[in-house]
Amino acid sequence: MGLSIHYYGNLSQRSRLEELITEVADISKSLGWTSQIIREPNTDKLNGICFAPEGSESIFLTFLPDGRLCSPINLMCRDIYQENGLDTELLYTASTKTQFAGFNAHVAVIKLLRYLKEKYFSVFEMMDEGMYWETNDLKVLQSQFDKYEYALNALADGLSKMKFIPGE
Repeated sequence: MGLSIHYYGNLSQRSRLEELITEVADISKSLGWTSQIIREPNTDKLNGICFAPEGSESIFLTFLPDGRLCSPINLMCRDIYQENGLDTELLYTASTKTQFAGFNAHVAVIKLLRYLKEKYFSVFEMMDEGMYWETNDLKVLQSQFDKYEYALNALADGLSKMKFIPGE
């Protein structure tokens, strides 16, 4: 549970992947974010980069040979999709919880992804639970952060008041 972003996309030109990797690595370094370049050889021939502000889950910009964005985590779980009859197109989406990185980091991630969308992607779709991607409104984002924080605090409060029975 926590405010997250969900996204998918296709590179406009596979030949620009190295440029994207270099640019994201440089931006991550300048912002003090961690980053990791992912290169072949790997079973799925996945290449790209993942990065994360402190407190955030990793944001994957990793691609299959056809230029489709694909999270390595989804690839590791692909059998689960097939075994449970889930839409295999979900393999080509990525989700990242940004809530614990904070408001400012969430804004920076969205701004970076918006910039990268224009420069490197032929298709890029985002669903931002903070609604900043869709509205570009900081007040809306703050309201969403507040709602998620309230829900987490209520859950923690409820769990702390539960009476546990030994062995249960």
